[in-house]
Amino acid sequence: MKANTDVWSTQEPKLGGSFVDRWMLGPLQRQLDAARIRLVLWDGTSLYGAADPPKATVEIHDRATLARLLRRRELEFGEGYSSGRLTVQGNLVTLLEGIYRTFPPRPARWYSRLSTWRRNTLDRARHDVHRHYDLGNDFYRLWLDEEMLYTCAYFADPEMSLEAAQQAKMRHICEKLNLQPDERVVEAGCGWGSFALYMARHYGVRVTAYNISHEQILYARQRARDLGLEDRVTFVEDDYRRIADRYDVFASIGMLEHVGLAQLSAMGHVMNRVLDP
Repeated sequence: MKANTDVWSTQEPKLGGSFVDRWMLGPLQRQLDAARIRLVLWDGTSLYGAADPPKATVEIHDRATLARLLRRRELEFGEGYSSGRLTVQGNLVTLLEGIYRTFPPRPARWYSRLSTWRRNTLDRARHDVHRHYDLGNDFYRLWLDEEMLYTCAYFADPEMSLEAAQQAKMRHICEKLNLQPDERVVEAGCGWGSFALYMARHYGVRVTAYNISHEQILYARQRARDLGLEDRVTFVEDDYRRIADRYDVFASIGMLEHVGLAQLSAMGHVMNRVLDP
């Protein structure tokens, strides 16, 4: 115990800073004491008050960043971390867990909720997807995995890599769907096509995948050609609401955020219309 106390004493920062800095820092630090997260200002000032050593420390490098954290902590922590205006000592995951337990998500403001209920017309959907996903496949290759997967990884084993968890996700969903050879599957919002190709390769189904991102569709079609799956997977550049044929299985991953709360019933109607009894 004495060794731990000695380590803690060497980490104790000075109590300095201006009255304004301490006044700004105080409310944040008092809430984070319970999570044992210490905030340290650019001059070493800290108001950490927990009895036990901190699990992690956040160093805030300038007054502007501190002010931004007070105003919009959900956004500005990530912005500050990525730009180097704040740094983390200790385990980042432990830090984030403590922050989220201390500051549960705040209800959306009324003007934010309005966007959730806006009409997701065909033109608006195409416009939004174009601005987001048609930035060029080379850009997304810089930070996505080899399969170009980016949603809902499934960590069946906590020690899995992110790439392995993405593969586990696809396998897990296919097992839930109980896919059978030669079943007709339609996928809404197929991204770069990895799930459609996975279903065809590993379960022998025939897939028609819809997407309104031109760049993603081009990439997916090329992958189908490269894998020799053109006869089993068809990529359609169109909105899922325009699906015309009937299928045995309807699949979609990560689409609910794009569809929006007000249009969930419309998505349900599409499923009901295209699925055989």
